Amino acid sequence: MIRIRPGKLRGFFKIWQNIPRQQMQKHNWTTPLILISTTLAIGIIGITSYKVVRGLILQQLQEKALLQVRQGTDEIDQWLAIRASAIQTMSNTTTVRSLNWPVISKYLQAEVKQTDEFFLFGMLSPKGYFYTSGRSNTNTRNNDREHIQKAKAGKLNISDPFIGRVTRIASIGIASPIRQNYDAAGAPIGVLFGNLKVNRLTGVVNKLSYGKGSYAFALNSQGQAIIHPNPALLSTAEKPAPSFLESTDPSLVAIARHMVNKKQGGIELIPIDGTEKYIAHVPLKQANWSIALVIPRENIESQLGALNILASILGGLLLLRAIVASRQIQLSEQAKKQVVMLSEQQKTLQEQAQALEQTLRELQQTQAQLIQTEKMSSLGQLVAGLAHEINNPISFIYSNIVPAHQYTQDLLRLLQLYQQNYPDPAPEIKAEAEAIEVDFLADDLPKLLTSMQVGAERIKQIVLSLRNFSRLDEADMKAVNIHEGIDSTLMILESRLKDTTNHPPITIIKEYDDLPPVECYAGQLNQVFMHVLTNAIDALEELFLSGKTTENPQISIRTQLMSDEQVIIGIADNGIGIPESIQKQVFDPFFTTKTVGKATGLGLSISYQIITEKHRGKLGCVSNPGQGTEFVIAIPINQTTLQIV
Repeated sequence: MIRIRPGKLRGFFKIWQNIPRQQMQKHNWTTPLILISTTLAIGIIGITSYKVVRGLILQQLQEKALLQVRQGTDEIDQWLAIRASAIQTMSNTTTVRSLNWPVISKYLQAEVKQTDEFFLFGMLSPKGYFYTSGRSNTNTRNNDREHIQKAKAGKLNISDPFIGRVTRIASIGIASPIRQNYDAAGAPIGVLFGNLKVNRLTGVVNKLSYGKGSYAFALNSQGQAIIHPNPALLSTAEKPAPSFLESTDPSLVAIARHMVNKKQGGIELIPIDGTEKYIAHVPLKQANWSIALVIPRENIESQLGALNILASILGGLLLLRAIVASRQIQLSEQAKKQVVMLSEQQKTLQEQAQALEQTLRELQQTQAQLIQTEKMSSLGQLVAGLAHEINNPISFIYSNIVPAHQYTQDLLRLLQLYQQNYPDPAPEIKAEAEAIEVDFLADDLPKLLTSMQVGAERIKQIVLSLRNFSRLDEADMKAVNIHEGIDSTLMILESRLKDTTNHPPITIIKEYDDLPPVECYAGQLNQVFMHVLTNAIDALEELFLSGKTTENPQISIRTQLMSDEQVIIGIADNGIGIPESIQKQVFDPFFTTKTVGKATGLGLSISYQIITEKHRGKLGCVSNPGQGTEFVIAIPINQTTLQIV
């Protein structure tokens, strides 16, 4: 608010009294009033613009700090997910299911040597006996570990950090139920667990930093610190520490409650130890933990110094302009000139404010696209990592099924020879043959191995599709088979194409032309196929859920080689279509017609950039309401030749 001192008002009254009556009547007060109104308007606009710009920049800085925490949690989640998958895979092996500890012990010791992550494996037998890869049967019942209890109940579980009773090493346990067969609903017959060192988790958390005085910590589901720079606050199963939920600081309790309840991550400013600090917190997906980064307030807001200096300069200029305006009341001719000057300055400030708002919008769009691109990159790395982890064991299984089938046939032939030459076996052998139904086993065992071979081939196809889709080894432009990328994307989306409660089965119609290898960024082009096919499936779901159902939902994919050395890829659906009024907006950033939380409005925008900027091609949309939509992609066959020209 702009305040006028009483002394100024008295000076104005004296000037007014000294003016002759006739001159006062002739004086035009319109110009001074315009000047005063303009000055006030500029002041209000300046203050409002400063607050808006400051808030937007501060929000961007806070999101930057929160993004750093999210990157740390993503790294921990990926690490835990891979390790948990390894334990679950091991628990489903025939060796572990046998519950024969001498055999299992050798298998687990080999796994300890093979992996750099797990330093100890163990098993809990049905009778509750505790075995580890470092020791044999302890002849004790070790049922008090919470993650082992949950695994006994049939749930894969990751524990809070604890101190090993034998190794005395700070550890994280991952336990998986052992079942008699592949039925996930079957009752567990034992528990397989592996221990990881907390050092890896501590290293990721301690690496989080945002300037001097910042530090990171992690809370478990009870609000106890499992990682903290202050050792006195650390909590383990053997030595629990006070929960942050019991703190005398209500602000800290509120933050801890958000972290424990695994609410969506955020950043808040609260007083800690007498000073205000930002806390950026993000929950983990794989475990009931949350990671928080404590940042001194000045570390973030110090970056607003340039804006504050600019605001001070503008405020000084505004004050100077107010003084000049007060003097213009005495000189009407000068006041007229000042009005023109102030009007021009107001217009300039408005243009600058508009330009600044446009710049901020572009920065927000760029940041959102960068985050989306980073997510897709992280997803590609995760997919490639999972495909690599799965490929080795499934290759081992697949390569051994044929010899196993041959060995089985040899044994069955040997059994037939025994039956032919010794038709009257000993009573004990005859009783055992009837008990195990040897004729049924001889008939069913080859079928079982055949079904295992079919399943292994299916898994290999899925792994190949995942690797083709991610294409991390093809970050550079190279010639690839476009059809392989489309088929890999369809393989990943196969679960959405099947009959569900949202839609009947979706038919895929392929009309592939004979295409040569096309130079492109294969991974990015697969992202485009993923976005366009996902939109087509969403359109068919919307049509079905709206009641305007079609008996044969289908997606047509056609490719065509053009005479001008271009390849055309058309992806069409027979869904609800896109209204003509919004067809021009489908490639705009953040534009979406879907409900909040279902889409970000960036998929088609990023796809448009990938096609037009990365591949010098075209991406268009052809749609008639009620008749479906077709997205048409056109890219040159040879990118390098085009760039040289």
